[in-house]
Amino acid sequence: MRTPTFIIVVLFFGCSFSGCLGDQQEVSEIPNVSNQPITIPENIDENAITMAGSSTVYPLATAWASSFMQTNSQTSVYVAGGGSSAGASRVCSTGQDHVDIGDMSRGWKAIEASRQGNTRNYTCANSDVEVTQIPIALDGITVIVKRGGAAAECIERLGGLSIAQLRWIYSDWTDEDLTYSSEADLDMASVTSNNDGDTNREWSDLSDDPACSTQSINLWGADSESGTYEYFGENVFCRKCFLREYGYAEESFDGNRGYQSSAEDNAIISALIEDEYAIAYLGYAYFAESSSELLAVPIVNHETMGATDVISEGGEAIIPTEDSIRSGNYTPLSREIYMNVDVSSWDKVRPFFQYGFSADGQLDVSSVGYVPLPENIRQEALELIN
Repeated sequence: MRTPTFIIVVLFFGCSFSGCLGDQQEVSEIPNVSNQPITIPENIDENAITMAGSSTVYPLATAWASSFMQTNSQTSVYVAGGGSSAGASRVCSTGQDHVDIGDMSRGWKAIEASRQGNTRNYTCANSDVEVTQIPIALDGITVIVKRGGAAAECIERLGGLSIAQLRWIYSDWTDEDLTYSSEADLDMASVTSNNDGDTNREWSDLSDDPACSTQSINLWGADSESGTYEYFGENVFCRKCFLREYGYAEESFDGNRGYQSSAEDNAIISALIEDEYAIAYLGYAYFAESSSELLAVPIVNHETMGATDVISEGGEAIIPTEDSIRSGNYTPLSREIYMNVDVSSWDKVRPFFQYGFSADGQLDVSSVGYVPLPENIRQEALELIN
């Protein structure tokens, strides 16, 4: 599954795409650097397609680019990373950093662009560029721990983690804030049934089961430029607090407890493989690549109680799979991911999207670990493209 990504990276650095496709067999040993923020060269062919942005979208963008160029050798496609915020700013830019397509794993913010009525068309806030938002696949943000490690053993005894427990694990709010705030109201006796009352958050706080170690919970996740960071924060924390809306107390990831972030999803994976007490979240495709070494945590969609109690009352812990993401059962961590097109570039990029939504392009969606769109959203996207 990683081979097409290697090819794209080599092509960006080494030569034009149409001249390098014959060298695919020579790059199989190159390390996986799939979402490095690669810079698009200056003075490229005006007919080349350029895109930049989300590390979550990156595997699919590179897979589509590789396959598209094999049958459209006259067109070069350049893909850069940088995060969803970079995707938004670069497609809206009128400078040399402008791209035809901005990749994003979240929706547009009001400070970035304004929506045109009840459509998927937007007008950029800092330029006169207009863009069309194209949903391209579904993703499930996957909470991960090292397979067979101490954290995995604890979570397996609990039956999974609830949204309330994820909030307690990652939030910079104190236990008192999470218990008594009108924007929290966690049932702490259920969320952390063995809480020792100190300020350190340990696996043993979640349960008195011997499998839950007194070791601190080590936090990993996306950096603040990532759409995955924002989506997770908005759906696990108090949304208005995470967005820092006026009148709401700010809530964010707990940097005081050593929250470690990276724009490179593979760096997060490497860290988790080395640390059995760590927990992280990332896009489903990156988990799928390393599922033999990582465990996807079953998630219980409950905002106040712990997983064990909810399950005992008939609730269900959902593992992210293609079926649970497509059906919407993996709530609230499933989402659409997007490519946003500068409307002035449609004549150039339309064949690329027509490939992406062809039968072969949809096979690419599955091969990199994402979930094809349900038919109603796929038809909406095709109408926007055509």
